[in-house]
Amino acid sequence: MMLVQGQILDDRYEIDTLIGQGGMSYVYRANDKKMGREVAIKVLKEEYCEDEDFIRKFQNEAQAAAKLNHPNIVAVYDIVDNLETKLHYIVMELVEGITLKNYIKRAGRMDSQEAIAIALQAAAGIELAHKMGIVHRDIKPQNIIVDSEGNVKVADFGIARAATQQTVNATVMGSVHYISPEQARSGQSDERSDIYSFGCTLYEMLTGQVPYDGDTSVSVVFAHLENPVPHVKDLVPDVYPALDMAVYKCMQKKPKLRYQHIGELMEDLRRALKDPSGSFMAGEMPEDLSETRVLSPRELALLKHRQELRQKVAGLEAGEEDEEANEGPGFHMTKLYRLIAAVCVLLIVVLVVIIGRNMLSFLRESKTALETTQATEESSTVTEAATINITISALDNLLPNIVGKTVEEAEEYLKAYNVHLKTVKEDYSDKYPTPGVILSYEKEKSGQGNVLDLTLSDGAKTIEFYDPDTKNLEALHTMKCQSLLDELEKRKITYKVEDEASDTVPKGNVIRTNKPDTSGTSMLIITRSSGTQQVEDPVLVPELHDLELEEAMSTLEDAGLQLEGIDYVESEEGENVVVDQSLTAGTEVSRGTAIRLTVASSTGEPFTTGALVSGTDNAWYGSINTAVKIGGETSPAASNTRVILIRLCQDIDGTERYTTLQEARSYAAGTELQVVIPSIKGATGVTKGTVEIVDASNDTVIASYSVNFAPRNS
Repeated sequence: MMLVQGQILDDRYEIDTLIGQGGMSYVYRANDKKMGREVAIKVLKEEYCEDEDFIRKFQNEAQAAAKLNHPNIVAVYDIVDNLETKLHYIVMELVEGITLKNYIKRAGRMDSQEAIAIALQAAAGIELAHKMGIVHRDIKPQNIIVDSEGNVKVADFGIARAATQQTVNATVMGSVHYISPEQARSGQSDERSDIYSFGCTLYEMLTGQVPYDGDTSVSVVFAHLENPVPHVKDLVPDVYPALDMAVYKCMQKKPKLRYQHIGELMEDLRRALKDPSGSFMAGEMPEDLSETRVLSPRELALLKHRQELRQKVAGLEAGEEDEEANEGPGFHMTKLYRLIAAVCVLLIVVLVVIIGRNMLSFLRESKTALETTQATEESSTVTEAATINITISALDNLLPNIVGKTVEEAEEYLKAYNVHLKTVKEDYSDKYPTPGVILSYEKEKSGQGNVLDLTLSDGAKTIEFYDPDTKNLEALHTMKCQSLLDELEKRKITYKVEDEASDTVPKGNVIRTNKPDTSGTSMLIITRSSGTQQVEDPVLVPELHDLELEEAMSTLEDAGLQLEGIDYVESEEGENVVVDQSLTAGTEVSRGTAIRLTVASSTGEPFTTGALVSGTDNAWYGSINTAVKIGGETSPAASNTRVILIRLCQDIDGTERYTTLQEARSYAAGTELQVVIPSIKGATGVTKGTVEIVDASNDTVIASYSVNFAPRNS
């Protein structure tokens, strides 16, 4: 059944979009919610879910591919058989890139170096599969992916089987333009069959066209069986002779004349980079079977019958679309029946029977056989990338891109190359913030062998703190300031430290910073805790609740404390009665500490009367009740705190006299300071004065207010 966007499989995989389909399955782009990554999910079509044989093939496909863990193989992450929902699916790596088939279509033929660069990586993946006893059996450009970083991955081990399994499958697997003669003839295959198909792929990479073509699928297969092995140099004269010979050797009709192991091919490809002439291959090339020779009577009879078969098949296949252009069955059923009849007539020669049977089976099963794990345009784990980067390294060797990978990952990528890695330095990188990731590499300028000097990431250059808007400081408060300073010094980031007492942040830890990270050009200000403020000349905070305001202020004065300000709130308590205080009664504080009072009012507004204290003396008194914002009134400072002093200025006999009303205290920038002083003692007979709010750090007046003075109780 078709899946829909947003559908979640097994509480883990959220379906996004359909990205392709093949003969047996649909392929979807999905999100693995558990691992937090994009994946491709291949789901068996509903019509096959009741077919035990198809399910078995589907499971075998997944199990074979899941064994292969290599950077040059599309990874299989999970295999799920949900019997309740009757969903059978495989979770695979989603590759950002392009199939080699499309790469060839866009770029045309490749030069020798580029072809070798891609071939070596693909061969490394195939080599691992062969070592694990798995033959791909469908190597072709559609099943090779080049990602956006230039890394090559082999896909679709869907029709692979264990190399040790000797059961002959009468159905000829693989695509006709790349099928080995032994696969077409008997359905049997081994490592050398993959090497043949790989040679066909190399031929197409170098020439821009397939080695054998024809009007029908059968004619293409006969070409693989009968036509001479082509030379790349016949179409591309400037191809490396060594590379031409390597392709020629891969495509020999007899498996024993090919490379016996793909590792041998890889070695010749590497040699071809250093010796393009191919002198190292002299005397190793197989006999050119295309040379003229005398045929035996038996061979002549076989050739005659083959020709008759081809003529009959050609007539029946008139109008058939090429298999690579249309992945549908090669014949309509009526044509299949007639072809079967034709084959039956030609049972005279056993070899012809075998060929005919396999060709018919191939055509009948072509859609199933040609289904891919995700590398074809119809069914793909590859999403198109804008640019592809294939490069030749300075080592006179070809290396996949290892920037952004760990050393362990790089070693896995480079194990097919005779290259050694050496870490020489570390550097900071915002692009690759994970420590240990490779930032760059270069060939060692001295020493022996192929050695890459690595530069590894030591983390992001930018150091993040917190979001000042959210005031999420808990993590910051656990940070040792010295550790932070060491890191800043290491990264050559300038800073300024200010100390501040704190009852909650341990001494030496960070209280706050002035910005969320070290980016930008402004100075980084770090406020460091100096620990709990030491109480000097201690006094006890008196109980002020339920006292009249004037009595409360008098009590504070007697205790050696100051009034910080007054907040008025609506309350059922008596008018002008203290209902709360900023410091709890009995708390030990330093003499001169300011306390803020909360006073009851029926309206919540300050009183306009009763602001003067009672008593008799010669002084005159005034009062102030206002608010001032402590912030950017002065020039931008390096700190997010302000040290504020409140003073009274009066003209006495032509001389300005200053009286401190509140000692210098620190306030956070942006604080709205309530300046509420009901009883300001002034000079006798002086009716005017000015209350000034002063930035004590630079003696700058932030704000000033005119105050009238009069005798007490006037």
